[in-house]
Amino acid sequence: MSDADRDADALVVGRIRAAFPDDAIVSEEGGTVAGRSGRTWYVDPLDGTINYLYGLPHWSVSIACADSVGPLAGAIYDPLRGELFCAARGQGAMLEAQRLRASTVADPGLALVATGFSYAGAERAAQAAVLARLAGKVRDIRRAGSAALDLAWVAAGRIDAYFEVLRSPWDSAAGELLVREAGGAVTWTEHHEIVASGRPLHAPLVTLLRASHEDPG
Repeated sequence: MSDADRDADALVVGRIRAAFPDDAIVSEEGGTVAGRSGRTWYVDPLDGTINYLYGLPHWSVSIACADSVGPLAGAIYDPLRGELFCAARGQGAMLEAQRLRASTVADPGLALVATGFSYAGAERAAQAAVLARLAGKVRDIRRAGSAALDLAWVAAGRIDAYFEVLRSPWDSAAGELLVREAGGAVTWTEHHEIVASGRPLHAPLVTLLRASHEDPG
């Protein structure tokens, strides 16, 4: 955690708390604040901290509000590009005034696929083995370092798909809604892995990923 994470968290959580005092908040940096409204906010105040600390221009702020059904609204902001991706359940996904549409690529061999890795060495090595078995079956792989922006870019059709092992709701809640509202699909596999893509690609990619987890020996 950096000072920037803490400062951004204090700002975002403070604004939410002031506007919606009865809502719960779950934040990566600030933990959980109880609520009684039935709504919960998921906040990642700086997604891509390592990129931020190294001066790599790919990080974001991700905020989602959910009820018992799932995400109600979500926003992912890329400060360096000045891009705000947002979605509301049943109302589509937008980048400023532009409606977002996920990719229509259907053939995995033509798909540009993004991913990410754990910071735990052993888990990262296992993920790399899965990626090695998948890499020859897709067009190419990208690892940019911000799960939220990867999901936003799937919604925008800038990449065809994204997959990663994620275990924290603030990493994915806003991005999941963006992808679905942009006409894409999201699946959580038995490996705690989110798979997000345009609909034509989704089933074959999930099948390939599941096969890539199998021990070839």
